[in-house]
Amino acid sequence: MTAIEIEILGIVAACLVNVASFPQILKTATTKQVRGLSLSFWIILLTGAFLWIVYGILIHGVALILSSVVSCGMCLTMIALILRYR
Repeated sequence: MTAIEIEILGIVAACLVNVASFPQILKTATTKQVRGLSLSFWIILLTGAFLWIVYGILIHGVALILSSVVSCGMCLTMIALILRYR
């Protein structure tokens, strides 16, 4: 694979991973039901995404950094919803 193909693969993977959280966020924001959601899961996921940002900065991986920033934003949104509707 060429470098650009590898970068495209990373961007597609990042988009899929980030889009996967969107339905949960939308459902939670709409229904305001958080009883079955784990706050610790989202905090751990936020921590992992933040560490991916650090790693991406260290290796100069733009796709990884951008994806992880989006992931952090989605995690923070979900954490805020859980804390708000508890």
